[in-house]
Amino acid sequence: MTEKRTNRMAAVFVAAIIGLGMTLPGVASARVNEALNDRMSVRWDTEGRGVRRSIVESVTAPGGAALEVSIRRRNQEAWRSRVTVPLIRDIQAGDTVEVRVWVRAESPLNSLGTGNVDLQIVRTREPYDNIFSENIRPTSEGQYYTVRGVANSDFDAEDVVFGANLGYGRQTIQFGPIFVTRIDPEE
Repeated sequence: MTEKRTNRMAAVFVAAIIGLGMTLPGVASARVNEALNDRMSVRWDTEGRGVRRSIVESVTAPGGAALEVSIRRRNQEAWRSRVTVPLIRDIQAGDTVEVRVWVRAESPLNSLGTGNVDLQIVRTREPYDNIFSENIRPTSEGQYYTVRGVANSDFDAEDVVFGANLGYGRQTIQFGPIFVTRIDPEE
């Protein structure tokens, strides 16, 4: 793929994120307070051996492009092969945090017929605690997944990320727009 084409797909991906940030379906019952991730950025970091990433065209992803991450082999500790998105605002104890992310299994695990991904908001230093960790099983259809949790302690922005653990085996997962938001709990 040419660099020009890759840059064009990245621009489409950014446009999708910005556009989708304006209307956030599914949170009608909650008042959105504050974005915790930079919605103008497409910064997805990858970690782990055997992890490959690229931006690809996708007819099913919002905006027509997705970050595609391929895992070549199972890792004994699934969190060692992952993608992360940094947060830009601190989280206080008692805050309700919601993640809404589009995920699709381009090439699912053979043993499951689906992908296997853990979604979490996690501290990147001791004590490595999290606000939530939820396992999802994305299919080839692709959809938004929404996960919520309440912080039991304070999390400084520079020490916390959204993480998607992927090391369960050979699989290729696509990620689209992500929204990490501090919300008022439902009334």
